Amino acid sequence: MGGYKKKKEYGNSQLALTWMKLKDNKFAFISFWLVIAVILVAIFAPLLAPYDYAAQDYNNIMVPLSLEHPFGTDQFGRDILSRIIYGTRYTIIIGFGTMTGSCIVGVFLGLLAAYYPKLDNPIMRFLDIFANIPDMALLMCLVTILGTNMKNLLICLILYYIPGFARISRAKVLTLRNEEFVEASIALGASDARILTKHILPNALSPLIVRFTMSTGGSILEAAALSFIGLGIQPPEPEWGLMISQGRQFLSTYWYYSIIPGLCIVFLTFILNFLGDGLRDALDPRLNY
Repeated sequence: MGGYKKKKEYGNSQLALTWMKLKDNKFAFISFWLVIAVILVAIFAPLLAPYDYAAQDYNNIMVPLSLEHPFGTDQFGRDILSRIIYGTRYTIIIGFGTMTGSCIVGVFLGLLAAYYPKLDNPIMRFLDIFANIPDMALLMCLVTILGTNMKNLLICLILYYIPGFARISRAKVLTLRNEEFVEASIALGASDARILTKHILPNALSPLIVRFTMSTGGSILEAAALSFIGLGIQPPEPEWGLMISQGRQFLSTYWYYSIIPGLCIVFLTFILNFLGDGLRDALDPRLNY
């Protein structure tokens, strides 16, 4: 009866039912709003940061935690809290930018591979080359070849995540292309582009959304790892992985320099994973109320 009342209250649309299921998962629902809060911090960083993230003050070098500098200052007197707030921008751009680019390209390749059998083997075998190389080895090689900057870092991460999206979209198309509604569209003379975009792709969105959310945390971790070893974002930009690297030499005395940005990365990765788990359950048609 409780499930019936909830359906009646929220309506029968897929979006409403998904939102209802997400609300019932407390961890996922809280994580959803925390992710929104992090995005808002990135957008309004200039208003929230108490200091200019690049301003150096040699009279306040390595100041410990205080009311004036809640997270202390670094070896150049820069306020760490302000740098972490601005660093949220790099993290959000890297995470969501990587997933958006890889999703668009990967889904396109997956649709082509599944719908046109002649293209299946060349496309998927080419993508298997990237998928079978260890992630950090591939990323380090690509960054070394292209150069260390924000643009090239995004390109490398997008290339790495394309095969995953291509495989998911290909699998869904192979399942859906023999369905009656697709055959009816073909019989009515619909073009391939219309069939793929209007009929097949909307029915394949659920696993793609889950993949998008859960892989965002992984891309953030990999970008931070590359920045940590000097192959990602370069100084003086306030990227969290770079801040951890810069603070490791002071870890025994000024622990906050590395630990605080490290905790930020862990926090954001955790809430993205919780949100991904919640979306996976909410979008699963087998879990009905």
